[in-house]
Amino acid sequence: MGRHRRAAWMASALAVAGLSLAAWAGVAAAASGGGFNPDQQDCPWNADAWNTPANSVPAGCHNFAANVESGGQTNGDPNSNNTRFAELGVDQLPNNPGNPSFGFEEYLGDPGTADSPHSGCAAVNTDGTGGGPGTQYGCGQNPKGTGFEANWDYYAVYCPAAALLPFASTPDPTGGALPTGFPQLWKCGPDQTVGQNSFTPYTGPANALDQIMSQGLIVYVGAFDNLDNGEHDGFSGMNNTDGAINGSSDGGGLLLSIEPQWLLQPGTPTASRPEGLANASEGECADSICAEATTQQQTVYYGCGATNPQNNSADDACAPGTPESTNAYQNNTPASTQEVNNCSGGGPATTETACYFNQDGTANPTGANGYRQQTPQQVNAEPGVQTYQDPDPQRSPALPFATPGLYAGSCGVYVNTGGGDGLPGLSTMLTNGMLTLDPGYIGPSQC
Repeated sequence: MGRHRRAAWMASALAVAGLSLAAWAGVAAAASGGGFNPDQQDCPWNADAWNTPANSVPAGCHNFAANVESGGQTNGDPNSNNTRFAELGVDQLPNNPGNPSFGFEEYLGDPGTADSPHSGCAAVNTDGTGGGPGTQYGCGQNPKGTGFEANWDYYAVYCPAAALLPFASTPDPTGGALPTGFPQLWKCGPDQTVGQNSFTPYTGPANALDQIMSQGLIVYVGAFDNLDNGEHDGFSGMNNTDGAINGSSDGGGLLLSIEPQWLLQPGTPTASRPEGLANASEGECADSICAEATTQQQTVYYGCGATNPQNNSADDACAPGTPESTNAYQNNTPASTQEVNNCSGGGPATTETACYFNQDGTANPTGANGYRQQTPQQVNAEPGVQTYQDPDPQRSPALPFATPGLYAGSCGVYVNTGGGDGLPGLSTMLTNGMLTLDPGYIGPSQC
C-alpha cells in the first residue's frame, strides 16, 4: 500500500467517470468499499502481491473494469457468477519497480514502457459475454448470442512508430526540473508484449435478456492501485499472510442496482436496507483512509472464514469468540485496535514481519493471519455516509492520526475520533492530548 500514493481515489474518480459515460450511452437502461471485488475485475485474489515476478500478469485480470450484469448480490456485493451482458476492462500491469512514469500525485507509466495502461477489451452479448473470474483472454467470448468481443492495444501502432526514433526517449520537457512530472516517449523494449487489435462479431440466436426482469440489473465500476505505474503491494502469502490475502490493498468501486426480486422479500424495508428495489454505493480505501456512501448495507471487507480462493483455509479460520459482523465506522477491528502502524503488505518481507507485534509491544506469533482470524466475517458499511479505518491488515496508514469513524444515515449518527492504527485520534492530536472525542452513537442506534 503506497504510503505516498492515493491510487484508490484515482480509481474511484475513474469509476464515477466510467459510470457516468455508461449511463449517458444508455447502457444503464461497488478494496474495502463500494462493492469492489477482485472477481469483478477477473483477477486472482493475490494478483497484487508485492512478490509477483516482473513482467508477469494474470491472464484476463483488469485493473479497471465496468460490467453490466444480472443475477443478484450477496451482502450488497455482486455475485461472481452473475451473467454479464456488457463489460469493459483495462489490462493489469506487471510488477516492474522503477518503471519510468509521469504524474504529480498519481503516476502512469510512460508510453512505450511496460507499466503504461496500453491494452484492454470490451464485449457485449445478448446471451451473456461469458466473461468473469477465470477468463483467460480479453473479455468473454460467446458465439451463441448476438454481440461482439473486441481487444485493443495502442502499442500495436505506437511501438513500430517509436522504433523509428533516433534516441531511447524524447527529451524531458522540463529540462530535468520535474523528471517524473510529464510523459516521455520511449522505444518499446524487446520483451514488451504487444497484443493485437481485433473485433469479433457474433450473430447467434441465443438471448438471456429476460433474466433482467426476474433477477435485476447491476452496473459495477471498479479499479485498484495497479493503475499507479503497475503498483504491487498486497500480501505475499509468506510470513504468516497466507490466510490474510484479500485482493489489492487500495481500491474503490461504484455500484448501481435494480433488483425486482427484493420486492418479494419478507421483513423489508429495514434500517439496513431502507429501499429494496434500487440501490447505489460508492466507496474507496487508500492507506487506511476509507469513505463510502451507500443506500444499503454493504460488506466492505470479509474477515475470518471468508475462504478466499488463494487463502490457506486453516489460517483463515475464525478465532474463538470472533463476532459475526461489525460496522466499519466503529473502528473496532483488530487492524485498528491491535495492529502496529508499520504492518503492511507493501514489501519487502520486513513489512510483513512487522505484523508479528501488537501495538502494545506484545508478540503476535501468527502475524497478519492473527489479525484476520479475529476480524468479524463481515465488516459492513451502513446506509448513509461514513469514514473509517481500513479493516484490512495490509493498509499502511499514511495520516499522522487515525481516520475518524464518522457516520450519518438510517442507523443514526456515530462519532469516534478516539484513535487506532497505532496512532492518536484527530481530536487528541488537535487538543494536544486534552480531549478524546468518542461518544459513539449520538442517540439510539436503529441497527
